[in-house]
Amino acid sequence: MRIAVILLAVAGMVGFSQAAAAATIYVNNVLGDDLHEGTQPQSSGADGPLRTLRKALRISQAGDRIVLAPTGEPYRESIGLSAARHCGNTISPFIIDGQGAVLEGAEPVPYTAWENVGGAIFRFQPSRISYQQLFLDGKPAIERKIASGETRLPDLQPREWYRRGAYIYFCVEADKLPYDYNLSCSARQTGITLYHVHDVVIMNLVVQGFRLDGVNVNDGVLDSEVLDITSRGNGRSGITVAGSSKVRIEGCLVGDNREQQLLVEGTSATLVEHCELLADAAPAVTNRGARLTIRKDEDEPK
Repeated sequence: MRIAVILLAVAGMVGFSQAAAAATIYVNNVLGDDLHEGTQPQSSGADGPLRTLRKALRISQAGDRIVLAPTGEPYRESIGLSAARHCGNTISPFIIDGQGAVLEGAEPVPYTAWENVGGAIFRFQPSRISYQQLFLDGKPAIERKIASGETRLPDLQPREWYRRGAYIYFCVEADKLPYDYNLSCSARQTGITLYHVHDVVIMNLVVQGFRLDGVNVNDGVLDSEVLDITSRGNGRSGITVAGSSKVRIEGCLVGDNREQQLLVEGTSATLVEHCELLADAAPAVTNRGARLTIRKDEDEPK
């Protein structure tokens, strides 16, 4: 009994020391500088916020908190958490707090990439074609879909797009060219990838425009949470939970993703609470044999 008490006390002291050692790292993609140490939210002397989330992850330690400044300019990055320093514990989880910032996977289509293929139809070849999307004014443009087996180019209407082979086709309006539109396509594969980490919290972010997933909880992720995330306009799914991962998803808005909003598979276990999974462009949930529990507001006791 005495030994057990001593062991519990030691564990508590270790947890306390880890929590005390945790740092807050600030990132600002407009005013920051990756030569800074990131210990201050505003530039002061030789220190101030970092410029990129990637640099913050490189210098972070277990239990740290990374805080993004919502500058109005998207963070055009794709990040992965897969090291021991990206883990936390029950007292001090490893946190990425976006404070409403946008993590963006799309890039503008270069004007020189377009070629006319007849009338109002233009096309370009993206660097990656799988799970590709076209965005108009930062939102998924209307995609024209045809019956399986059909190979002919469909009769596109103005502002619609279609993918055939290695090309994306777009129909312009009368007296307009592709250069008159704010068009972009997915350039980065996945917004946030978690792999064999534990006690991680991803919160308060908009994740959009990635070719594959907005958030991919890949495998071996334990005791982690995805909170208040908006994941939209991604090529496969808004959030994927796979492998042997166990995660809680709460307060998220997931919609307008191309194939499904939430994908769960493998032996993973996912608890979804108070989320909006919008079956607009694709099914709200695809479950490939995983454990999934969904709780909505009406499930709460009165």
